[in-house]
Amino acid sequence: LAGKMPSQSRMCVVQHLCAIVKRRTTYCILAVCVGAAAGIAGGRFVIEAFAGSVAIVQGTSMAPNFEPGTRVCVKSFERPLRRGEVVLVEDGAGGYALKRIIGLPREKIHLWRGYVFINGQMLIEPYLPKYTFTHPDQLNQKYAFALGHGCYFVMGDNRLYSADSRTYGPVPINRIVSVVEQGTEIAPEFAPFALPVHGRQTIRSLATVQSRRSAL
Repeated sequence: LAGKMPSQSRMCVVQHLCAIVKRRTTYCILAVCVGAAAGIAGGRFVIEAFAGSVAIVQGTSMAPNFEPGTRVCVKSFERPLRRGEVVLVEDGAGGYALKRIIGLPREKIHLWRGYVFINGQMLIEPYLPKYTFTHPDQLNQKYAFALGHGCYFVMGDNRLYSADSRTYGPVPINRIVSVVEQGTEIAPEFAPFALPVHGRQTIRSLATVQSRRSAL
């Protein structure tokens, strides 16, 4: 993340330190909350050194799915990340934040009238509450993002009160330290609607767009 994230925008900063005791095929996780400085310094070590750990959510940027005080199990990963997964991200200021992966490497993101479009197609996010709209950051008003190799577009579920990739841009893979283990993963899906062409105000049917392209 380029620079420091504003303190008020730390969505889900994690107080973090746990120890894992392994005995053959079983293990138990003991989460011990310590002071802020020790928690941050030790937390990074625990994430990197062990297969899993426990994080405590602070802030409301991932509400209502992850309310303040919620304990989540996080683990390291050695596979491509999936759209819709919740990850622990280094916030650029010595702490961590929970975010959801929306855009994958090499994709183009557009925010248009409260909707998210990826490569020109509308994204439906079933894990968000009804009538949740996604608008650009109020300060920079940037609505289009091109993701480079190894970069992800992340956002908080509480779109009105989340500082995320809309504010600080795409997140490189080396800033994503772990993945949240979820019992049932609800994946986003694409709707059959396309981003309006420049200067138009109406969402287009994807079938119409594709038929016009094939006719050319």
